[in-house]
Formats: sequence, structure tokens, C-alpha cells
Amino acid sequence: MHADYRRIDRVLNLIYKSEIEKINNHLPAEYKTLREIVSSNLPSIKARDGSDIIIDREDLDVLSKVLPPELHEKLKLPLVFVRRMDLGVGAYELVGGVVEAFTVLRVMGENISIDKVSLPLRLYKPHMFKLKMTIPSCVIISFGEVGSSSTEDDVKL
Repeated sequence: MHADYRRIDRVLNLIYKSEIEKINNHLPAEYKTLREIVSSNLPSIKARDGSDIIIDREDLDVLSKVLPPELHEKLKLPLVFVRRMDLGVGAYELVGGVVEAFTVLRVMGENISIDKVSLPLRLYKPHMFKLKMTIPSCVIISFGEVGSSSTEDDVKL
């Protein structure tokens, strides 16, 4: 009887993971640095579903201005946030490292040095709204599993 419940649980987990992957087909299949995207003729990134994620030049200008030039080669775009329903209504967690978190904080108007940035970076609805209004083409929201941690593995690079 106990084995039946484990088997059912495994099947349900597989179905759940499959559904999450379908929902997240808009996520990037790859990341590009700010420098790569700025220097390309068509600033875009391939999505998992094969479509192009077009990055607006105005958004790239905003990022170029808030980020020191030496970090343009380190910032990976797009900026992906996982909606973390397990953390409460409207909670989002950044997928990425210190450079990405530093960039988000600078776009949000924080005057912070990169060595003061701590991970994970979590934002809530009002902050996400401001971020999406400032650099809409650079921010993507994904849906994660309850209790998952936000790493680049979650978006299957």
C-alpha cells in the first residue's frame, strides 16, 4: 500500500514538472552578455520554444548607463525572475549571480557597491512593476516549484 502512494507521488511529480516546463517555454535557451547584445545587429536571444526574445535598444542603453563598463561582459541577459508562490503573494527571486543582482538594484535606483550585494535577491510586486516599466524587454518571469531555489539550472541553460 505504501509503495502505491510513492509510485503515485512520483507520477504526479513528473506530470507537475512537465507542466512547469511547458509553462516556461518562453524562457531563454541561452544567455548573452550585455556587450554581446549591444554589439549585435538584432539584439535578441533564443527562447526554449525557438522564438526570439527581442531586446529593446532603449533598455540596453539604461543597463549600459547604470552598469560600469567592466561589468558589461559579465552581465547575462535576459534577467530571469522565478515567481515564488511559497514565499507569499507577489514574491519573485532573481536567477543569476551578483552582477545580475547588482544591475537590478542599480536600475531600481539603489546606490550600492557590488561587494555589498547579497543573494538571493528577492523582489515583490511594486519593485517588479518598476523594473518591468524601466527595462521591460530585459526582464522575464518564470514559474518555479514551491521551495525551489533559483539557480541557472532551473532555467536549463
